[in-house]
Formats: sequence, C-alpha cells, structure tokens
Amino acid sequence: MLKALFGTAVVSDVTQLHDLFDELQSNQQNNVHSIDNQITYIKKLDSDTSENAEQTANMQSVIRGNIIRLHDRFTQITKSLLWLNLTVYGQSELFTIIRQLEFSILQLTQRLDELTYAIQ
Repeated sequence: MLKALFGTAVVSDVTQLHDLFDELQSNQQNNVHSIDNQITYIKKLDSDTSENAEQTANMQSVIRGNIIRLHDRFTQITKSLLWLNLTVYGQSELFTIIRQLEFSILQLTQRLDELTYAIQ
C-alpha cells in the first residue's frame, strides 16, 4: 500500500535493485577485463609494427645498396661494350685494308709474271 500511495520501495524492490547492481558490477568487471586484453593486444601490435618498420628500413637500405652496385656494374659493362665495338670496328677496317693490300700484291705479282713472260 505504501508503494501504491507514496512510491516507497519495498523489500522486493530493494532486492531487485541489489540484483541489478550485482549484474552491473559483473558486467563492469567483464568490460574491464576485456579492455585490459585489448590494451595488451594493442601494445603487442605496436611492438610488432615497430619491428616490421625496422626490418623494412633495413631491407630498403640493402636494396638501395644493391641497386647502386648494379648501376655501377651496368656502367662498367656499357663502357666495355663500347670499347669492344670500337675495337671490332678498328679490326674490321684493318681487315679491309689488309685484303686490299693482298689484292694489290696479287695484281703486282701477275703483272710481274706477265712482264717476265714478255721479256723471255
């Protein structure tokens, strides 16, 4: 009757409130535990990310060094190919001149033979 007239809490209402507070406290403890696990996971993720960033930086420096060495080697090979090209071209000209000289000597030999036959 007091509850109906004045809105006064009765024992059952107080018991319900205690049960509700116990449930809220249990949920709060579960939430705190869950948040603690999430913070631990985030800290581990942060350390793993830092380690991966260091490894990526190391790989980048190794790759950069390899690219520089490859570029130097490519430049050296290009210079060697140019020198070889000039050498082959020079030998080609020399070969042509030697063939022309051989042909001229052969013509000279034939004319000397003709002259020798004519004199005889």
